[in-house]
Amino acid sequence: MQITAHIAQVLCNALAWPVERSAQIEAALTTPPNLALGDCAFPCFQLAKELRLAPNRIAQDLATKIQPDRLIASATAEGPYLNLFLNRRNALGQVLGEIRESPATYGHTDMGRGQMLVLDFSAPNIAKPFHFGHLRSTNLGADLARILAFQGWEVLRKNYLGDWGTQFGFVIYAWQKWGDEAALEARAIDYLVELYVRANRESEQDPSVREQARSLFLRLEQGDAEIRALWTRFRELSLEGFTRTYTRLGISFDSYDGESAINHKVQPVIQRFLQAGVAKESLGAIVVEVSDVLGRDIAPCMLQKSDGASTYAARDCAEAIDRWERYQFGANLYVVSRQEDHFAQVFAALGKLAVAEKWPVNWPSRCENISFGYVRGMSTRKGEAVWLEAVLDEARDRAGRFRAQRAEASARGAIALAAGEADAVSEAVGQAALLYFDVSSRRMTDLSFDWDAVLQFEGNTGPYLQYAHARMSGIFRKAGELGLTAIDEPGDLAMLGTDEEWLLVQKLRGYAGALRRAAELREPFEVAHYLYELASVFNTFYNRHVVLDVTEPVRSRARLTLVKATRSVLRSGLQLLGIRALDHM
Repeated sequence: MQITAHIAQVLCNALAWPVERSAQIEAALTTPPNLALGDCAFPCFQLAKELRLAPNRIAQDLATKIQPDRLIASATAEGPYLNLFLNRRNALGQVLGEIRESPATYGHTDMGRGQMLVLDFSAPNIAKPFHFGHLRSTNLGADLARILAFQGWEVLRKNYLGDWGTQFGFVIYAWQKWGDEAALEARAIDYLVELYVRANRESEQDPSVREQARSLFLRLEQGDAEIRALWTRFRELSLEGFTRTYTRLGISFDSYDGESAINHKVQPVIQRFLQAGVAKESLGAIVVEVSDVLGRDIAPCMLQKSDGASTYAARDCAEAIDRWERYQFGANLYVVSRQEDHFAQVFAALGKLAVAEKWPVNWPSRCENISFGYVRGMSTRKGEAVWLEAVLDEARDRAGRFRAQRAEASARGAIALAAGEADAVSEAVGQAALLYFDVSSRRMTDLSFDWDAVLQFEGNTGPYLQYAHARMSGIFRKAGELGLTAIDEPGDLAMLGTDEEWLLVQKLRGYAGALRRAAELREPFEVAHYLYELASVFNTFYNRHVVLDVTEPVRSRARLTLVKATRSVLRSGLQLLGIRALDHM
């Protein structure tokens, strides 16, 4: 049994609570600010109202009821906190034993219990640039997919492409006027973007261009064979370009069905809203009032404009209904930035429809918008906004130069790498810098990007975590040269008696909690922050103690066991963030 689960069970017994409430206790457990106060703390504020006692009194009563056992050495009250001291030797063996036995699944829970979770993220627009601004949705979504799958959810990765709309009229207009088959074959999506931009610029000077584009899109909606064939070709070329970028990032999707796939279901859904008495006509438009549901002043959810055109809200309603009917999901998440009101309107409208049509399951309540802040300061060497592929190239090249400069400045130098391997390491370091920067703060935080800061091998950066992992791997290479290997006999672990070693074990014990918070809060930052703290605690241990000492082989092997467990957890967390764990840099 995990130590945290054991503590929760002991507290449930002391409170005479049913075991079902142990999760509430686990979520409330914290770590005291220093070892003198204990190894684990339970704040008693939350119990004051329920037990009708002061928090200080609750802590004192609990301390008298908890008896020492195999894992808990003692319990004391410190104001409103119940502080627990663990039996270090047994707890240490428990933590390292769990990691040793199940390194690939350590920290896993069955929170999702096999339920389907639809995760909508990335969603670039066809025939438009796949630019750096798409990275946050793509990266946050991919991280959440990995984290939630690790917690037992059956995750369906959905890329709801922007593949329908007047922009296709512009592209088709431009193709018919300036299209070059050779250029399309050679440069595919790059060329389509140029055509789109050219048509838009012309429309600024000649308003009739916009009307021609709308007319072409209308022909597409009506099923014109020639226009449909062009749209299909342009969509496939765009998707090929997107897929190259996704493959480079190690990201895949289960579905690329976009707006075009749901278009035929939009009008029937609007009619359902009308027939149920949920929607009404207002100034020629069709809307659903949602302020009464949301409890605040907010515009109605518009399903159809006064000119008869459907809206994004109507398409999102139709898409959500389609997802429920297909998957019966336990959760439906949209990783989309700063559209909180839009999704609030859509979910509230669906909730009203659920009541009116007497759905047996209130599934709209399972829909969530996972919003996030903006990134500022990204530019190329020329100071222009860039495509995501160009940013990845820039990251790789800068990482390569930074690594070469660092190796040249190092007295010991770096491990010599073959050209191909050096390029792969530079690619991995560059991606780590970008991807970790994206989750190094909570997702609603607006970020300011700085190339020099994100590529540092010190501080709260992706390369810093990779360097910590490489340092641990280097310890094992050196151990092999000295004839020392890590062993798993519990008796050896009794040699791990210093505070730095105990703090590292304590940090390893906290991995499951970080994963739980990340899943519950939909916040990859919790994993990133945990990994930074883990690497920092490891480096403190490493700088204060000799790991490899041939004169003390028993202690050295025990410390190698600790390092091995730390490397395993660090690698696991990096994988959840889509970052490659490097054995050398």
